[in-house]
Amino acid sequence: MFEQVLNEASSYYQNKVNMYKVNIEEEPQIASMFGVRSVPMVTTISKSGDTQSTVGAMNKETFTYYMAGLITKK
Repeated sequence: MFEQVLNEASSYYQNKVNMYKVNIEEEPQIASMFGVRSVPMVTTISKSGDTQSTVGAMNKETFTYYMAGLITKK
């Protein structure tokens, strides 16, 4: 379900953010680097290098609201 939300969102946000999907079983070093303990997990990294993570699936409306807040955040 959440994968479908991300697939739809990636086309909408393609000119605003870079989105990457990582299979943590195939890339355990990346999971370790970001402290992944539960999936799904969304981690955002601002241009200044600040990170913010949230764990758990979101529906399309919640994810859109979440992303809009991050994009407009200064």
